[in-house]
Amino acid sequence: MTEAKIITLPPARWREAKQLRLEALLAEPSAFASSYEDELAFPDDVWIARLTSAYQRDGNLTFFAEVGGGLVGMAGAGWSAKPKLRHVAEVYGVYVSPGMRSRGVASALMRRLLDELRSLDQIGKANLTVNTEARAAIRLYEKLGFEILGRARRELNVDGRFCDLHYMELHFDPELATA
Repeated sequence: MTEAKIITLPPARWREAKQLRLEALLAEPSAFASSYEDELAFPDDVWIARLTSAYQRDGNLTFFAEVGGGLVGMAGAGWSAKPKLRHVAEVYGVYVSPGMRSRGVASALMRRLLDELRSLDQIGKANLTVNTEARAAIRLYEKLGFEILGRARRELNVDGRFCDLHYMELHFDPELATA
């Protein structure tokens, strides 16, 4: 396991976050609903705002993995301010650079993210979607306690190739699991 430092980024490091996100969209286009071309066109203030609001008081939280001073991974979650929905966090943007995979980086990122979500009184569960072909990601999520709820067929269209997604959830609050 490579020792990755799990951090949040200050807005001043927005260029690094942008670079990692664009790398993710190029490397794994079938893992994200957004595209490289769409996000490449974002103005700088969008990238800065992503880090400015990436804090729990704003309903968003993003962690980055850093090795040797460079970013090698990320994982985020967001939740609604609406009273009927604010107990559910949506995990998104999970990515580790190809050269750093199978070294425990994704596990460290997800554990930190989930620990932070569990510490928030209002969050009772986490949801995510994952490409059904992303077997390593699915194994990691299951190891962390996520369960597959169902499959959405032909959910993403990536350059004319349709991808199915698994819907997965993890309950932090035992009362939600039986509700």
